[in-house]
Amino acid sequence: MLCAKWRCYELGSGGFGLTELVLAVACMSLLVGVAIPNLHWLTQEWNLWGAAHLLEGALQWGRMYAVSANTSVVLQIDPGGARFYWADPRTRAPYESSIRNLPAGVRIVSSPRRPVRFFPRGNAVPAGTFVVRGKAGQYRVVVNPAGRIRVQRE
Repeated sequence: MLCAKWRCYELGSGGFGLTELVLAVACMSLLVGVAIPNLHWLTQEWNLWGAAHLLEGALQWGRMYAVSANTSVVLQIDPGGARFYWADPRTRAPYESSIRNLPAGVRIVSSPRRPVRFFPRGNAVPAGTFVVRGKAGQYRVVVNPAGRIRVQRE
């Protein structure tokens, strides 16, 4: 036994008691219970953000391809809005390497009436707005007549 001013300690009796362990586990489970819903929302937010920027990147690629190849390309969106791809403007045959699927729960819910077409000078017809919507909200991907693309959070 080791004694100092007011307290005595038995050597070899270190460690946590049952009460301390139960309190520590209760605190950790409370923190995990609070964090899990936020993680689910964060996952949905990142899926939506990623989908909007995937569409933006694809539009940038289409514009640069049209300029560098001195040809036109057309962006086609599947009817469900879960997939899009670039296609040849004459045959509407898709470029297989350009097919992109959006994450689960995220869709393109609005787009210009006619498919967006980029020309060799980089301009786009028709100019318009794509709305990408998910459970966490929506983004607008705007293509102006000069072919410039921007993303807006709503």
